[in-house]
Order: sequence, then C-alpha cells, then structure tokens
Amino acid sequence: MTDPTEDDIGKPILTAEGNRIGTLREIDYPTIYIEIDDEIDEELRSDIKVSETTARRANGKVLAGAPIGAIEGVTDEKIHFWPSYAAEARHEAVSYKEIPEEGGHEEPEERQ
Repeated sequence: MTDPTEDDIGKPILTAEGNRIGTLREIDYPTIYIEIDDEIDEELRSDIKVSETTARRANGKVLAGAPIGAIEGVTDEKIHFWPSYAAEARHEAVSYKEIPEEGGHEEPEERQ
C-alpha cells in the first residue's frame, strides 16, 4: 500500500465498491481529512466510519477525519478505502435480524 501524499490532495475517495464518497483535502499524518460529497446517500453516509467530523474546514464545510491506515490504495486518479472501513455491504460480523411487529421478545430468565 502506498500512503497518500500532498500530491494526492484533490483526488476523489471511494468506498471499497468504488463509489465516490468525497475528496481528499488535507493530510496530517496519521490522519487524512475528507470533504464528504453532498450527493451521497444518507444511509451510506451513516454507515461509513469516515463520517466522524473534525474541527477542520475546507470550502466552508467541516471535514471528516479518517486514519491513513483505512486506505487500501492510491492510484493516479483516485483513493480507495479498505472494505472494513468504508464498505456499502452489510458486515458479516453483525446480525441484521428483523424486529418483530408485536410481542416477539422473551423475558430474560431471572438469575439466582
């Protein structure tokens, strides 16, 4: 993996699936700062760990921070995150059970 450099500022940042989520605006090792695109889906925005905001701003927007280790690779045109950091698919480690409409829950057993 190649870490991004100052030459990479302005490049688009993509999810593991290749969808754009923002633009690299600043690097302060070990953190990168991203201007999140306004057009990304709100559900996707809430699922991406990069959505943590910082006190830094660019173009009038608060930038999101991400560890430099979240980057899988840097090419001449773009930057890709690792699937474990910015993926759109559901994670295997999480159980996505449907919530029952009524009842459907059991009372916990009383401990002695």
